[in-house]
Amino acid sequence: MKMILYSLLFSVLVSCSNAVQDEQSIAFDHYVVMAATDDNVTEVDYLYKHFKKRSGEGVVLKQGKDKIPANESKVQFIDVAVDKNLDGDYEIIKKDNRLTLKANSKKTLYWLYYQYFQALSENNSIIKAEDLPPAIVNFAASKKVKFAFTYREPHLKANLEPDYDVIVNTNNVENDWGIWGHQLFNIVSKNPKNVYYSIVDGQLNKDQLCFGKPEMYNFLVSYVIENYGEKENSHQKFVVSPADNNLVCTCTSCSKLGNTKGNSSFSVIALVNKLASRFPNHEFFTIDYLSVKTPPLKMMPKNTGIIISSIDIPRKVNMDSNNAFVKSFVSKVDNWHKVCNSVYVWDYISNFDDYLTPFATLSVCKTNFDFYKKLNINGIFANGAGYDYSTFNEVHTYVLAALMQDPTLDVNQLVNRFCKFYYGSSGQSVANYILGLEKLMQTKRYSLDLYNGVGKMTKTYLNKKDFFDFYNEIGDLKSSNTDEINFKFSQLHTGLMYSAMQINLASGFDDSFGFARSQDNQILINDDFRKYYSDFETQFKIDDVLLTRERNGMVMNYLKDVKKVLLDAKLQPNLLSKNVLNVTSQLDEDYSDQGVLTDNTPSLPFDYHTGWMLVSASDLNAKIEGLNESGLFHIKLNFLLDEHLKFRAPEKIQVLVNDVIVKTITPSFKMSDSAQRLGLETTVNLKSTDNITVIVVRDKTYNKFACDEIYLYK
Repeated sequence: MKMILYSLLFSVLVSCSNAVQDEQSIAFDHYVVMAATDDNVTEVDYLYKHFKKRSGEGVVLKQGKDKIPANESKVQFIDVAVDKNLDGDYEIIKKDNRLTLKANSKKTLYWLYYQYFQALSENNSIIKAEDLPPAIVNFAASKKVKFAFTYREPHLKANLEPDYDVIVNTNNVENDWGIWGHQLFNIVSKNPKNVYYSIVDGQLNKDQLCFGKPEMYNFLVSYVIENYGEKENSHQKFVVSPADNNLVCTCTSCSKLGNTKGNSSFSVIALVNKLASRFPNHEFFTIDYLSVKTPPLKMMPKNTGIIISSIDIPRKVNMDSNNAFVKSFVSKVDNWHKVCNSVYVWDYISNFDDYLTPFATLSVCKTNFDFYKKLNINGIFANGAGYDYSTFNEVHTYVLAALMQDPTLDVNQLVNRFCKFYYGSSGQSVANYILGLEKLMQTKRYSLDLYNGVGKMTKTYLNKKDFFDFYNEIGDLKSSNTDEINFKFSQLHTGLMYSAMQINLASGFDDSFGFARSQDNQILINDDFRKYYSDFETQFKIDDVLLTRERNGMVMNYLKDVKKVLLDAKLQPNLLSKNVLNVTSQLDEDYSDQGVLTDNTPSLPFDYHTGWMLVSASDLNAKIEGLNESGLFHIKLNFLLDEHLKFRAPEKIQVLVNDVIVKTITPSFKMSDSAQRLGLETTVNLKSTDNITVIVVRDKTYNKFACDEIYLYK
């Protein structure tokens, strides 16, 4: 009984608290937008237009246009202004029945309008704002606020929707950059000339650019003028950076500037400085990444900046200040702060090998953002799945946008409020699951990997049972709401189908979660796995879930691999087991489970994380003992070929019987630009008493390979 009374009391207190929060804002019958001056005509018109269409007739009025009620006690007067000299990003001034909204930019002022609309709508049914995400601004009292960062971008699909960056007040690479990331290489390649490209080891190399010759400067000057202008009101940001590799131009011009074989900092920064001086109204950045790593000795122009990659920082809720990578990052930030005004960080918020499996990124981001703020970093580009659908990207966009303004905000509250807005009355189920993942990250202090498969995820924050309970719950919800919300749940469910299949595959023959079972000397695919496949094949295009990862992640290719390697294949039981096969050579630290080589699970070329053993420490040496059978046997090994990942076929495979080489397999081809599976097979007569050794010799180019199974069968 006490608990019930407490709950009721708590509910009343919360309700009163919410009402009091905007008491001064909602205690009016009319809202009057003050007449514009010469400086704020556009801003006043925008407020009046958008406020009026969200209210009842006669509720929103404009001074000088509409008749103002005589009883001013029931009228809220609203004045607005853009003040570029404002000491902060926005200011709210409340005095009696007058509200003044100021911001240092038009975009922030418009965002403040939407915050106000949403805050009003929560307690005043006359104001309509169902399309707006929950407000994070409290309008109950006057305040002046400075955001934690001046540049704020969660690079996710939701943030790239038209005008959404205004609604949540974020940045967007499509709008804010004339050249972004490594795009300069692509722009130059549209009209290629040898003089634009690098000289590496004395030879022309078109995989990298030259930044030291005057031709590159002239090209960029023309590009900026033609596309963005150079007048005083022209303002755009540009990234001038090398292509995404370690190559460095050491032509005569670049060498004179200071370039060495592994360091292009000198020519790149010299070009950035020269462009900044030529175009004082634009901003020019480069990226501290790969070959650009040395700050100059002299101060750079005020309209320059650096973007520093945080790729090496461990992604944990508890930031370890003594970690070597963290110390290195801090030192790097300090050094750049000494020579340029704008220091941004290129952060990471997605699993780039799996966009669809839930990723517990929010609490880690909150920790990192607070860390960056303390380092006086000016901006964050949080690199995520970008233009492609990723699970929970709408929730992540909203929460990260808020945390980039203020890292002290509460993740739980943000998630709960947004899920209720986005998924309606069923949103609490999504919120509970997301926050359950975040709680595990907080309590277990796991580290997130940016390139990872479900095998490791399910050993850390992703509980298998909880996942499938959530998957089934979303399946029940995807047709029980409005059409709009039903689509959101259907899309979420479709993305999770991929995760369900991947968890099944990583679980092998597990009774509860495996993809198959062994029966009567046959391997049979489970019905659940076949249903996931069938449903995913049917739904992925309908729900616009087209990619699974950053590189070559087309769902169609994944489905083809599953069909070819598993569903249409005759899966041969392996006579070997981990008790019969024993690896005697050194294995890599993260791939020391030799059971992968005898688990009866063929692996997909699409996914190098699941089922493949990566071998680089030494050549593989495996002994087969206690066979207990005699006769003619087949020995087969499968390898992953993927030149991007530096996986090639081995140089050769040797089969030894009683220490004598009886068979040598030499691959007919060793490499492939696209991921594919290569099977190598031979036959050997064996006695039950024989000692058999299989030696896989690594290709000398990369000294590594990926193998999924060593099969022995009759």
